[in-house]
Amino acid sequence: MNDFKKIDSKLESLCQNIGAKLTKDRPHLPESFRTFEERRIDWIDHDIRKAIIIAPTFEHNGVNSSLWNFTIVAWQDFTRKKTYVMPLSAKKPFSEIENNIDLLLKQALDVLSKIKETDLKKFKNKQ
Repeated sequence: MNDFKKIDSKLESLCQNIGAKLTKDRPHLPESFRTFEERRIDWIDHDIRKAIIIAPTFEHNGVNSSLWNFTIVAWQDFTRKKTYVMPLSAKKPFSEIENNIDLLLKQALDVLSKIKETDLKKFKNKQ
């Protein structure tokens, strides 16, 4: 199954344009843990790490692949103590993200291009 068949070329093109890396389906995990598709675009801009993540919804009972999220994230270091997170589309059918991918990518770049260190907030771990 490849939900991303229609939009992968747009994601790859964006990566080339901004010097980012496209990661597909968490390749760093063992195959048995890769039970769902996702895409992640990562780059660094003036010492701020930035990402666009397209992933299914994670629920208490597992992964809900019928509801998808398009989220932007920015952080400054590997500890991620100061972070900026904004969902641009939350818990929607994949087709909605697919149909609006151009607008979502534009919005993501517009917001992330303006992020400064002062926009990063202390991350509070919910445990």
